[in-house]
Amino acid sequence: MAENKKGFVLYADQKSIIDMLQNEVAGELFKHIFAYVNDEEPISDNPLVNLAFEPIKLQLKRDLKKWEDIKVKRSEAGKISAEKRKQQNQQVLTSVESVEQTLTNPTVKDNVNVKVNVINNNNVESIDFDQLLSFINSTFGRNFKVVNDKVKNKYKSLFKQGYGKEHIKDAILNASKNDYHKQTNYQYCTLEFFSRPETIDKYSSITQKNDNVYIPQQDLN
Repeated sequence: MAENKKGFVLYADQKSIIDMLQNEVAGELFKHIFAYVNDEEPISDNPLVNLAFEPIKLQLKRDLKKWEDIKVKRSEAGKISAEKRKQQNQQVLTSVESVEQTLTNPTVKDNVNVKVNVINNNNVESIDFDQLLSFINSTFGRNFKVVNDKVKNKYKSLFKQGYGKEHIKDAILNASKNDYHKQTNYQYCTLEFFSRPETIDKYSSITQKNDNVYIPQQDLN
């Protein structure tokens, strides 16, 4: 048997051969089989054992060949996988080294900082319009259904001008406390209204206290 191969297979259709043997001969045959698969090169003086063993031996050889072919394929697949992992790790190391060199290079340091700041600002200055819609509806008791593209672009323009989500949130909350908007049942407190810079300037910095005003739990973040 091949190295590291710990087992072998006997097939059900071989039973008919064994059934034709007397129990004593069948036992001798099994001992012969186990001696063979353990590379003991057994020799039997019993022709019945030799006759019964021949087809079994041929099947054992076929199975061994299949096992060796599979072993080779697995070895080759393992080498390919290991090489791919090695290449991926090398790419990661190369990328890390490139970033480190860039960050430590004074000639490009300012440029890197600019790029990082732009990325950070883009991530921070974004808004979930579904949450904004829900926030305004719950604050003013309105039932707006959608935020159209024109209004979305106005909010994006606010961010480009330096306004942030906290400015918008403060403006909405302060407007909800304003006597004029209360008297008009908040009819002017629309999504478009709070996309205007002049609205944010007017209401975001106001500090008004009114314990009877409902402040919703939702946030724009």
